[in-house]
Amino acid sequence: MGSVRSRIPATARALFGHLAETKDPRVATMVLLRSEVESEIESMTERLFLSVERDLQRARVAGELDPVPGTADEQAKFDYDTRLVLPAMLTLARIHVMAGDVPVSRVGSDVDHEFIARGRETTRNVVRALLDGDMRDAINDDEYEDFDTNLRPRERVAELAQESLQEGVESWFDSEDTPEAVRESYQHAVELSERHQDEDEAFRDLLDRLRGSREGSDEWETVADEVREQYKFAPIEEGELFGDESDLPYFATQYARVGILYEDMLNMYEADLGVDLGEGFKRAIVLMVVGAQIGLDDTDDYPEDRGTQLTPVTAELNLADDRKVGVERIRRIVETYLDRADDYADEGDHLTRIAVEYIRQQSLDRIDRLRA
Repeated sequence: MGSVRSRIPATARALFGHLAETKDPRVATMVLLRSEVESEIESMTERLFLSVERDLQRARVAGELDPVPGTADEQAKFDYDTRLVLPAMLTLARIHVMAGDVPVSRVGSDVDHEFIARGRETTRNVVRALLDGDMRDAINDDEYEDFDTNLRPRERVAELAQESLQEGVESWFDSEDTPEAVRESYQHAVELSERHQDEDEAFRDLLDRLRGSREGSDEWETVADEVREQYKFAPIEEGELFGDESDLPYFATQYARVGILYEDMLNMYEADLGVDLGEGFKRAIVLMVVGAQIGLDDTDDYPEDRGTQLTPVTAELNLADDRKVGVERIRRIVETYLDRADDYADEGDHLTRIAVEYIRQQSLDRIDRLRA
């Protein structure tokens, strides 16, 4: 029989846990706002994918793509599985709050509708940029399982979908209404992320050497020290938002891998809208994303990564004396990131704090599975 925690959905655990801690009646209002902005983000994403489908249909008519057997008469279909949009959803919710557009308490004359409209447009462009970057990474890593389509070859579908989104991103950057700082933030994120990818082969080599040496031998100890120095506690080389997080395991490498994408996503919002989202909010989002990367993505991907990819999860399970110790270390690392994110979030920023708790609950469920 499963634990009580496993039988209660993570969403409910996160909400009730936050309610018990804060006892703030405004939480219910913020939950209603979350539902509204979630619908907005879903609608934006659907429209973006409809545009991709139109481009794929043109490629199909031109003979560049073939239908999956049994779907010859169907229009091109496309979907892409991603967890990228949660930070954008939280940012859009923050924009609604800044504009005075909150369920129950909103009053028409006091709501800045123009600001909300601009925030929605920026969000649509940011989501497109995030999807473009995520698809680019998936293609570079030959990971096509998240591309859902009725056309083949899947690899070419993925390339065309990414190119379709990239064209829209470039159109946003080229608009005379878009500040140059928006493009600069995007290019900065891509540059640092690609630099991390260039180092990936060296990280793979570290994992190969660690797994290939006898545990406890002098060679194993030497490689284990290299993993700790170059990967687990690598120095922070770049970043305006952070400088005091060097005590967090894997922060430098995971900041370059995923954190910088969201820091610069938030910088793009600020540049495009001319607003200050708040340093605490921005730090909370980045730390939450890194915690989710380790506790959700890397934990889920462990069976595929275990022999090929150096991640915080594969590192800990190879460095630990036994699996139980390694799993416990992973749990503590993830909780440390999420605790720090919760500390940085504004006390009244219920949506971000609930999101942090939701990721915690989901992560604990997944980390538990590593114990088997």
